[in-house]
Amino acid sequence: MLSFRTRSVAPLLSLLVFASSSAFAGPASRADDWIVLAPAGEGFSIKVPVKPEVESQRVPVMGNTYQMRLYTMTDNKSGLLYMVVMQEYPSITGVLTPTARLEKFMDGFKKGLGESLASAVGGRFDLVADRDLKIGTNIGRQYKMTVGETRGLVRGYDAGRRVYLLLVLGAEEKSEAASNFFDSFEIRPAPDPVPQPIPPPEPRPQPSGF
Repeated sequence: MLSFRTRSVAPLLSLLVFASSSAFAGPASRADDWIVLAPAGEGFSIKVPVKPEVESQRVPVMGNTYQMRLYTMTDNKSGLLYMVVMQEYPSITGVLTPTARLEKFMDGFKKGLGESLASAVGGRFDLVADRDLKIGTNIGRQYKMTVGETRGLVRGYDAGRRVYLLLVLGAEEKSEAASNFFDSFEIRPAPDPVPQPIPPPEPRPQPSGF
């Protein structure tokens, strides 16, 4: 199950505050000024308006840990927030259909980050499947997201040993910024993920003697 730590919520909370004053936001950054995000060995590339903040963690999956990376970008010109998540999976998940694997990933996103956001802002979080997508042979799905009064779009893609999530908060699908972001996403060849053992629990401190 995918798990998002609490600190991943912070940039989204900042946007929710800003979104309430969206009338003051300017136009999105020009697509010509966007930069290509293509981390080595992660199997994807996408254009983003600003340099991302990066968070990494090892997520336990079926007895080992696998890499999860979270890239967040806030475009101060438009007030939009962008997110890219890359999650590795073990080869044994190949027994699942791509659709089932993607659904498990999205369920973890909804329960992890979604519930944290709803709790933090005191508002409702909703994620509703909108339509199916495809990049080459890789299946995907688009979702409509609501956090309080702010709306956004989420796309998830299954690529076998990796699943990707793309998010834009504060924009509709027909907006130029959302199109620039989503349409630039590509799935590329990458080496198989390397599992690492789950670290043993830290020893509990022993009570001091008298």
